[in-house]
Amino acid sequence: MELWLLFFVVVLLFSVNSIYNRVKSTEAKIDRIAKKLGVLNSPLDEELYALLKAGKDVEAVKLARDELGLSLVEGKKYVDSLKDEAE
Repeated sequence: MELWLLFFVVVLLFSVNSIYNRVKSTEAKIDRIAKKLGVLNSPLDEELYALLKAGKDVEAVKLARDELGLSLVEGKKYVDSLKDEAE
């Protein structure tokens, strides 16, 4: 009985983590849409712009991934989209 309960708790934690990451990814997409519509930049984007301006692309991708819960590919695409906007 205790083993099943432990298994259930572990599965539940993985599910919550998955949902958390999906929400963060959705927030990142909303931020990109807001940018396309001309809505003001978020503080995170300002930080990312500063890193890009300093030539610290890798650090910008890492920050975007950490803050937005993105995969490496999503983080790179997000930072590249900011980079394209800045140019």
